[in-house]
Amino acid sequence: MAPISRILGVLVLLVVTLASGAGIALAAQDASPEATPTVTREVINEGLPDAATGQVLQLVRYTIPGNIALDAHTHPGMQVNVVESGTLTYTVVEGEMEITRADGTTETLRSGETTDLKPGDVFTEPEGMVHFGENRSDEPIVLLTASLLDADEPPSSPAP
Repeated sequence: MAPISRILGVLVLLVVTLASGAGIALAAQDASPEATPTVTREVINEGLPDAATGQVLQLVRYTIPGNIALDAHTHPGMQVNVVESGTLTYTVVEGEMEITRADGTTETLRSGETTDLKPGDVFTEPEGMVHFGENRSDEPIVLLTASLLDADEPPSSPAP
């Protein structure tokens, strides 16, 4: 049993090291009842594509706890997303994005519009689009996101 626990320990250390080396904050929730829930950003895998000099390609799992609203923000590159679980109430402040619903229908969400994104829905966030999301339920939301982002910038920035 000792070799398995040592391997698991090394894997955890590797994930934490990779995440911190890439400037990624993995959120931890305090056990106290007064703690504010935070979004967890878990990098599943990443690489530096030769065809996209200066950018990092990442596969990320976001977990958004219940009853929180994210601040309006932008991303320094394109992100494609799928809702794994929960319902994300999503608002585009400035710009537009494409949505493909779980049933295959497509739509465009434009500035000032809000929609609910449900399991199986996929959406593309273009670089620089100002947006925010909300979890209006008690259950967490899980998103899988593939991102092609500038390697020297954080994965998101507050909206100007």
